[in-house]
Amino acid sequence: MRYTLKELRARKNVTQREAAKGLGIAVQTYNKWENDISSVAISKVQAVADYFGVSLSEISFCPHT
Repeated sequence: MRYTLKELRARKNVTQREAAKGLGIAVQTYNKWENDISSVAISKVQAVADYFGVSLSEISFCPHT
């Protein structure tokens, strides 16, 4: 199964602010990723998977496709 960032965040029970802090990014950046306004930076893809405790194949980085 593939999860969106919003679903992963809900499963981890953290706010956008907490997720952003855990990933070392601005909350505005995280919000843009979660709302598909901008793409996750390639340099952060593995960090996102690690933070949420999933493999890359379990993340849907494009929730609207």
